[in-house]
Amino acid sequence: MPEGLTDAQIVERLQRLERNVQAIAEQVGVELENPGAGVDEDIVSRARSGDRMGAAKLYSERTGASFVEAQGVVNDL
Repeated sequence: MPEGLTDAQIVERLQRLERNVQAIAEQVGVELENPGAGVDEDIVSRARSGDRMGAAKLYSERTGASFVEAQGVVNDL
């Protein structure tokens, strides 16, 4: 990845790549796993915006999962 990109530019690039992979998967008939399935959208958004610690804390509070478990979920998003 080119150096000097802002966090926002990296996120935008990643989102574009995800859309492209999804389009290719649909064309070839492959169903992709959705790691965010079952996770509240605000937690997913927080994690993807860079606040992974906050997302894990929120996930832990809402689900009763340990913080370590919550970090694992957030890392998979």
